Amino acid sequence: MNNEPALPLLDVLPLFMLGLFAWGLIEWALVHFRYGRANRGEYFMSIKGIGFNVLFGGLFTFLAGPFSKVLLAYLGASIAPFSTGISAAGWVYGFVIYEMSYWVQHWLAHKVRLLWCLHSPHHAPHSMNMFVGFNHSFLETIFYMPFMLGFVPALLGVDPVVIAVMTFIDVVWGNFLHISDNVVTRRLGPLEKFMQTPSYHRVHHAQNVRYMDTNYNSITLFGDWLMGTLQPLRDDEPVQFGITRDVNTSSFLDVHFGEFVLLWRDLCSSKHAREFFGYLFRAPGWRPQGEQQTAAARKSRAEASLQNRLVEQATDAG
Repeated sequence: MNNEPALPLLDVLPLFMLGLFAWGLIEWALVHFRYGRANRGEYFMSIKGIGFNVLFGGLFTFLAGPFSKVLLAYLGASIAPFSTGISAAGWVYGFVIYEMSYWVQHWLAHKVRLLWCLHSPHHAPHSMNMFVGFNHSFLETIFYMPFMLGFVPALLGVDPVVIAVMTFIDVVWGNFLHISDNVVTRRLGPLEKFMQTPSYHRVHHAQNVRYMDTNYNSITLFGDWLMGTLQPLRDDEPVQFGITRDVNTSSFLDVHFGEFVLLWRDLCSSKHAREFFGYLFRAPGWRPQGEQQTAAARKSRAEASLQNRLVEQATDAG
């Protein structure tokens, strides 16, 4: 397996990451000193999460060697039944496969409880800022996403060079999507027609029932448009950031491991295999009996309630 970077741009990616981190500090200063709205506890929690990722990533590299999206892409390419290369068709194919791979991995992270335990730290904060973009579980950052966005697209015939370019765009643009809503307050004009923008991604981070489980992509709107999960921000419904459980967003342990604790309790309470594996692999909020608290169930109840109100209003008007 070739373990060299696919493109020189990967060598400068750490500089872009440092630039984004520096902007995060500037953003915090602006939001804190100018607007007085910075939640310092959440910022410190995110910084602890970043440090933990760096520490664990460095330890894993020391013990097991390099492990990255591009390296996994070379591994996938080495056993792929075909490759579309870097022709024009290969770039178009690679873009579509990468976008859909991103949509699938992100959809799974919201629909499979075990994966949600990995992904929930990114959604827990009650505010949006650049450090939220970096605040991921180390297991998601180091293993899950590189496998789903490196190995899988390459196995489907995408050239590692294409994956490297898409990774670069994804990291830079995807982190920009988390810019504070106190800093960028307006929508981005024509870009809103075809690109994921901060307004779309704020919807994704909302706990509003209408907004749950929407806007999964991080570059364009293609995957969400195709799969029916596209949800623009509504002017009449402001975003409420965070997740539905009561979480101490200033606590690194609660944000990063609280969902695992709750999952463990449910697994210990399960009475048979169906419940055990249901807790593991069904959607967050699933219960073996009683009212379901999944996003789909919440949406269904909200829609039914709206329909009932409309019927009542029509009846009263008649």
